[in-house]
Amino acid sequence: MSTIAPSRLNDVSNAALFRELAADNLTLLAEDTAKRVPTYQNGSPTTIIGPPISGARVLNEFWRDALCGEWRCTGAGTPGTWIQTLPAAVAADPSSGTIPTGVPDPQRHHRPH
Repeated sequence: MSTIAPSRLNDVSNAALFRELAADNLTLLAEDTAKRVPTYQNGSPTTIIGPPISGARVLNEFWRDALCGEWRCTGAGTPGTWIQTLPAAVAADPSSGTIPTGVPDPQRHHRPH
């Protein structure tokens, strides 16, 4: 799943302009990927912290949450089963002070007793 809204990419079906349009698309993809923007939903970046909690999801779907934590779907379904593959780039809890149910706490350190 791309984090870039399809409407932001150029339609490359015009053969006469294919190279230019494709090059522009690659530039856009590189810029957005480097910025690590959240996954787009309905044309806007998601505001969800953690993996998606609704909608039908497919195996290996990629999700970047509002704090830029990265997730991969390990079980298709509604909303699917998710594993965090990269922690968010922030050190504070969400403004609500809670972490959604089932989200691993990347700051918790397990020490042997």
